Amino acid sequence: MDRRLNSMLEKDYEDAIVLRNAGANVAPLMQMIKQIVMNDNIKKITLITHDDCGVMGKTFAVIKEGATASEDLEESLIRQFRKVEFSNRQQLEEKNTELQLSALKKEFPEIEVQAKPAKMSGIKVPPDNKEHKLLVLSPGEPEYGRIFESLALEPFQCYIVQASISNAMPDIELAAKDLHAKEVYFVTTEHDNPREVKREADTASLKLSALGAEVKRHDIRTMRTKEKNLM
Repeated sequence: MDRRLNSMLEKDYEDAIVLRNAGANVAPLMQMIKQIVMNDNIKKITLITHDDCGVMGKTFAVIKEGATASEDLEESLIRQFRKVEFSNRQQLEEKNTELQLSALKKEFPEIEVQAKPAKMSGIKVPPDNKEHKLLVLSPGEPEYGRIFESLALEPFQCYIVQASISNAMPDIELAAKDLHAKEVYFVTTEHDNPREVKREADTASLKLSALGAEVKRHDIRTMRTKEKNLM
């Protein structure tokens, strides 16, 4: 969900069905991936992890340095690394790619599965002012540019989760708490049921308000912002 990947994903994977969460963590998304593979006759899955990963930094700090994490984040992400051997963050990032790729290959032996770790050193990022946003989208083509334009936001401002809150709420909370995303937009696209998006936004607001995050809705279908403060 890293904000530094937005432009690359939109450019290089414009025709892909994209799912995004913290750390490219496959397990919470597996049922959704299975459904997409079946419904859309998918022939290739590409796993995109990256170095300098803030979520792996969080995981390293929890396991090796005694930092704290929510029970939901521990269950959905961190626990899988507690029996993995690593001594630094780089090794943990490499192990993460191996774990997630192995899980996908095991689940989908009949199709091509590959990993393409991204190098953040090759991505130029403007100075960070810590004024981050989080966009919550359903899986689909990475048409981020028009969303950024309609919200008057820059690509590097926005972390993006592409999943439902039933399998990504720990990631959404992580963005609000640890990644300084104090505005969370639930985006309705042409493929979404607006009532379902509203339901997810209402549900998320109950947890995010306690973290000081403001939940809004944004309807991309008309290129017109429809914001509702749910706090």
